[in-house]
Amino acid sequence: MNRIINAIKGRLPAHFADRMEERIRGLRDFERLEPLDSSALTITCDDSALRDQDIVSVLNAQNLKGLISVSPDLVGTDGYLDYSALRDIQACGHELAFHGNDHAPFTDIHPLSKLTDSVADGLSRLRDHGLSAEIVVYPCGNNNRRIRQAVAPFFRAGVSTWFGVNSGQLINRYAIRRVPFGAYASQHAPSERWYQNMIDAALHEPRWIILMLHPGSIEHTTEHTVMLQRLMQYALERGLPVRSVSAHLDALQTASARGNDQFQAGVS
Repeated sequence: MNRIINAIKGRLPAHFADRMEERIRGLRDFERLEPLDSSALTITCDDSALRDQDIVSVLNAQNLKGLISVSPDLVGTDGYLDYSALRDIQACGHELAFHGNDHAPFTDIHPLSKLTDSVADGLSRLRDHGLSAEIVVYPCGNNNRRIRQAVAPFFRAGVSTWFGVNSGQLINRYAIRRVPFGAYASQHAPSERWYQNMIDAALHEPRWIILMLHPGSIEHTTEHTVMLQRLMQYALERGLPVRSVSAHLDALQTASARGNDQFQAGVS
């Protein structure tokens, strides 16, 4: 089976091949997310560019929390937030995620021991500056079974660039899907109504919508930031919570524990 899958993977684009492998081989125990019994909208910004502050300001104005991805080697360099700004963002309740030390794809780091050493070093550097990161956002989205198993001991979840809304009972905790917003979204030609439709669907069945933003890209415009503000308001007015990644994981875990308690009480 492994030989056949590897032969097929060698003929396909990386992201497609890795998703196909996940589907064929299924989820391992550590990858299984708690049952998705509630919906949420999550805002994530990759790369910790200076313009991420625009998104943070929009979130702060509505007392909402998002996630900012950080690569320690880039902190404080031209166009990127410095440690002081990141500490302020974290102090406001926003979540930080590890985005690799230098934004190099994890699939380019060999052997795996070098990758795990790099992750441990990067997390230590963040801690030295008063920052914490429980989530990994894979640089360039690159992840596969070997990488997910290697980084899982460091993080409670991993976020990919694999396109999709998270729904159903088989969600990979270490390959959570996202939907691009602004930059890198042109291939899907999404309109504001298109995003609203996703929000509307999440009101009828459990769905976790995670928007992937790259505010540092020239493709992300002021109009996108204004549209994001409207979309968050649209979600809130209809009762869809806007949460960071860890906040929604906490909500799912709490609901799962409550369900188990109710089941045990019914059995007894």
